[in-house]
Amino acid sequence: MKHVRLIRHGESAANAGKASLDHSSIPLTPKGVEQARLVAGSFVQAPGLIVTSPFSRAQATAMHTLAAFPSAPFEIWPIHEFTYLEPARCFNTTVAQRRDWVERYWAKSDPAFTDGEGAESFLDFISRAKSFLDRLAVHPAHDIVVFSHGQLINAVAWLIKRNPLTIDGQAMTEWREYEITNHVPNCCGYKLTKHPEDAGWRLSPREPRIDVAQCVPGRAYQAVRDPERLLIEERAEALSAAGYPLPVDDPAMYAEQRLEEARAAARSSQVSSVSNSTAAELSAREVCQVLREVTFERRMMTKVSQASWDEIYAGYFVVSVEGWRISIYNDCDTLGYCEECISSDGRRWSFDSGDRFGTDPIALLSTWEHQTLERLLKAL
Repeated sequence: MKHVRLIRHGESAANAGKASLDHSSIPLTPKGVEQARLVAGSFVQAPGLIVTSPFSRAQATAMHTLAAFPSAPFEIWPIHEFTYLEPARCFNTTVAQRRDWVERYWAKSDPAFTDGEGAESFLDFISRAKSFLDRLAVHPAHDIVVFSHGQLINAVAWLIKRNPLTIDGQAMTEWREYEITNHVPNCCGYKLTKHPEDAGWRLSPREPRIDVAQCVPGRAYQAVRDPERLLIEERAEALSAAGYPLPVDDPAMYAEQRLEEARAAARSSQVSSVSNSTAAELSAREVCQVLREVTFERRMMTKVSQASWDEIYAGYFVVSVEGWRISIYNDCDTLGYCEECISSDGRRWSFDSGDRFGTDPIALLSTWEHQTLERLLKAL
């Protein structure tokens, strides 16, 4: 049995709304690097083959898995992203700036159309996806990991599920609808399997989402970004043993409150204190507390602005919470992570600020708080 794991690259600068010089050299963001590390840590054994596209964001994602398994065979295949707009025209533009060109391209619904030098027709794109499946089928490796791109991955999935007989205008429109409906988040994808006696491939359900902004369950993000959070989780059992039982839904979220109670009431040697942030800096925990009070309707949240890019897939909310200005990233209509916050007294926190102050406030929310905040943002 042959097993293939298709994985989209980590978050890139273009995914985060930045301008790109060309389609092939877009770098990963710090969040994308974290995602790549989490992917590498998800393997229990070395793959039989690691494959990546020629584009830098896919290779940068793959390098973390290759570093974890340096003896694994590594190959670069032509599984790069679909470049349907002329690269020269797109120089130093953002996804938002290209949106009108994108819409006009898909409105043509002409699979043979080429936008200009360096661009690819839809027919050529689908042909590449078919060639990729053929190459996988004959490769001697049985456990293959592939780092590629969202549209290429969905072209492969569409070919397997729909098995189109003709690639015409209608098929092109159907694929576009499929791609939008089944958008592949960063560092997610599909599993393919093929039995030697089977003529074709089988598509397994989508890979579990590997997202550093994800707050449930397991909290792998905090394990990478927030050593102090780990300390709190380690103390949860000790707190319960000291007479401070924690709610079963998300014990670590209540551990900080119990730590304060334990300091005052129990003076237990089992529970050590967690240092407070300095007055000069705004910590992720302070931002989290403001968001938490919004979910409990103790503070009012209003929308300042909203922007989207990556066509319809991602964007930012900028909200105001009684003098606090908070920028929140949204991916696939799902609450992502907090990008930046300025407090009412002018202190600033950002995702890239480093050390424990770089921890994502949204990742510190409980499951219920995360879901409630997501619902409130959608209602704005």
